[in-house]
Amino acid sequence: MLPVMRVPLPTPGARIPHRAWIRSCCLVLAGCAALRGHAADPPPASAKEIRERIDAAAKLLTGGKNDEAVAALAEGIAGLEAMTAMPRPPAGFKLLADRAEAVRRKLDKAGADVSMLSIPTPTPPAAGAAPQKPVIGGKASVSFARDVAPILAKSCGGCHIAGRKGDFQMVSYDGLMRSGMVQRGAGQASRLVDVILTGDMPRGGGKVTSDAVATLVKWIDAGAVCDADPTAGIDLLARGGGAPPPPVPAAPIAAVSLKPGDVSFAAEVAPLLAKNCLGCHGGNETEANLSMASMATLLRGGRTGPAVVAGKGAESLLVKKLRGAGIEGQRMPLNKNPLPDADIALIEKWITQGARLDMLTGATPLDTIVAAGLTKRLSDGELAKVRSAVGEKLWRRVIPDEEPVVVVRAGLCVIGNLPAARMATFADVAETVTGSVRSELGVDGPLLKGGVVLYAVKQAFDYSAIWQNVVGAERPKGISSHAGVAGEVVYGAMLAPATESGDDLDAAIAEAVVAAAFAGRNVPAWFSRGAGRALAARIAPKSALVAQWKRDGASAVSQLGSVADFLAGHSEPAAAALAAGGFVGSIAAGNKLAQMLAALDEDTPFDDAFAGVFRATPAKAFEKWAARASR
Repeated sequence: MLPVMRVPLPTPGARIPHRAWIRSCCLVLAGCAALRGHAADPPPASAKEIRERIDAAAKLLTGGKNDEAVAALAEGIAGLEAMTAMPRPPAGFKLLADRAEAVRRKLDKAGADVSMLSIPTPTPPAAGAAPQKPVIGGKASVSFARDVAPILAKSCGGCHIAGRKGDFQMVSYDGLMRSGMVQRGAGQASRLVDVILTGDMPRGGGKVTSDAVATLVKWIDAGAVCDADPTAGIDLLARGGGAPPPPVPAAPIAAVSLKPGDVSFAAEVAPLLAKNCLGCHGGNETEANLSMASMATLLRGGRTGPAVVAGKGAESLLVKKLRGAGIEGQRMPLNKNPLPDADIALIEKWITQGARLDMLTGATPLDTIVAAGLTKRLSDGELAKVRSAVGEKLWRRVIPDEEPVVVVRAGLCVIGNLPAARMATFADVAETVTGSVRSELGVDGPLLKGGVVLYAVKQAFDYSAIWQNVVGAERPKGISSHAGVAGEVVYGAMLAPATESGDDLDAAIAEAVVAAAFAGRNVPAWFSRGAGRALAARIAPKSALVAQWKRDGASAVSQLGSVADFLAGHSEPAAAALAAGGFVGSIAAGNKLAQMLAALDEDTPFDDAFAGVFRATPAKAFEKWAARASR
């Protein structure tokens, strides 16, 4: 580990030779590189300290103090350089580096001399290391319910379980894992542990004992396994002192056909709930432990009992809360105007008719059901216009300081901040690649009804902003593209490769477009990502990017945790992406993906479609591949 090399910031108002100071910071960077591998007692600067230096640089720049800003940024970069020598840089390293690069760019535009400032990158692990065998089950060495939940409830509960301070909440195990604060198998590098060890958390004078920190590290190192209901409240688990009795499994909520006069959940009720309720009762932010993130969580109810009693609309707590009658506490939605009487009556009628689902499954996210209802009602052209408009709004919310370039092609709306000429070229390549994808999948018409919104950004910091705002977590290391559904938008997002053409660009675009096309058909994220990489390998077989995926795919298996973790989306994201590509690529020979697409377009549930095409369950098929890949 490197020794700390600090250069004090100039005292406000002091006159110093700034260029000489900057040169000294650069000597610090060079010294860090030269000393890499030498032991030393003092620890490197913490992530908190580095972030403070970078933020100070941004504030100084805003105040017109360019030289002081360069000096502050140089010290932040020195801390980042020291981090690169660690065996495993902290989970937040990439975000800090992206932030530093963004400030460096702004300084450059402002005319400051930043020629001596270079943002470091971590040293990749040594090649040839033997991969560990995958964890295909087994018992947890540390209990999440008995050991970890009480620590989190005591030390973090007031701000991050009951509240959402700093835009971070972990009501349940699922919420904690989606936040990106835990990096499976890397306790010391996980952000959750880092903010405790650096003293950044908990705020308000509280302390976490060394024994408690050791428990958290041991739990994460062992795979961060959950031995209770992953959707149960952390505070409830903590009060129980252990895992609750296994719940009686509820029957899966399946879609039914509606008769004339029946209220449609997808087209009529879900849009009302999504617009008025998800702000407080979404997946990661659930007041009273009531989540409306899906039909299943809505029907499960919250801390005060069931919110919906099928067949009894007027007696259901949801309707009472919306009317503000016969309840304790405040009328809902909180701090908003009450819903019109007609809307409340519609929700009551839906419950009285049996609170039935008419599209997708009970586990499907509510915003996906809303989008599916919209897709069913509109034509391809109408839906494409809606997606393009909402896609632009999403860009302006995520990256408000850059006006996007928008290029529309057949089945695509390409939005980004590349130079206009390059955006046009990028859109042309994307259109050609999409045509190849359609051919591979045997699709005669649009690849996806309403098309795909493809975001292309030129800087890592911009891509991180998309990930943080749309996915709702810190961007994981090693991820430069992804796809998903955000309300009405079915999108692929990518950090555009430096090249304007070639195999790597074709592969990157194919991965994003294919993943988006499957995501728009409501498949698990691992399958959409895997399908994207599998088809990209066919379309651009000579791509160096594809070769890297194939080379690293097998070694990623050891970082996944259990099969259940991988299939549920709880594995480390970069490793999960590599494994998904290797897994789906191994089973999707011939026209298997085309068969999957056809089955999904006939409204066949994913598990049934998978079993019909691949003659196995996803778990069995993955176990077989993982065992073979880890040999």
